[in-house]
Amino acid sequence: MHDILKLSVAPSQEKFVAPNSYSLAEALFEPKAWYRAVYADDTPVGFMMVEEDVEQGKYYLWRFLIDAQHQGKGYGYQAMQLLIERVRRRPNAKEMTLSYVPDEHSPQGFYQKLGFVDTGEMDDDELQMRLIFEGQPTPAQELAGSTVTHTMLFKLKDASVEGRAAALQQLRSLQGSIPSLLKLHIGTNFVNAAANYDIVLIATLDDRAGLEAYQAHETAQAVFAYMQTHCSHIAVVDSEQ
Repeated sequence: MHDILKLSVAPSQEKFVAPNSYSLAEALFEPKAWYRAVYADDTPVGFMMVEEDVEQGKYYLWRFLIDAQHQGKGYGYQAMQLLIERVRRRPNAKEMTLSYVPDEHSPQGFYQKLGFVDTGEMDDDELQMRLIFEGQPTPAQELAGSTVTHTMLFKLKDASVEGRAAALQQLRSLQGSIPSLLKLHIGTNFVNAAANYDIVLIATLDDRAGLEAYQAHETAQAVFAYMQTHCSHIAVVDSEQ
């Protein structure tokens, strides 16, 4: 965390973006905030924060910063490409917006290369830009043509209240950890028949490659290693819409 707080832009750019300490403080009080550090291998080089309004399908680039020592290396452009693709895959995603301070050194040209266009609207003293997603499938969806539904049923060795709670805590740690995971439903069985399973997990992923990435992710592997140890039976069904 301290390494992220140390990241900063050049003095001439400070009027364009707030420091990371300020951004993180704002994020703690905003439930719609999603934020991540940008890494080049193991080196932190930047920070990004998005305000996500899932119900409206609107995503706002609240903050984006690449450290002055790491600018000009392509990290910012690659990070934005990954972020745009993530947002595009989010539920009901219609548009991504941002705003910038109009200035001869503004990042307008940078965002135009990524597909953002000026709206002509102002946000306080900043100009707005917009990238439209509605009706535009992801490149992966264009190739695959469908999303994947990954369903798992778990029969616990210990189906007590405590046993179920521990298993649910493990499964819920998947949420927000894996980029290709579009939607996650976890439920418990309320009919206590001996043949019934105890917990169901239904994951929606962008495509078959997304399913493979999900299954290979270290968080998923740790969770399912736990479930294999604590379950007597596990059933899996993978289907496409």
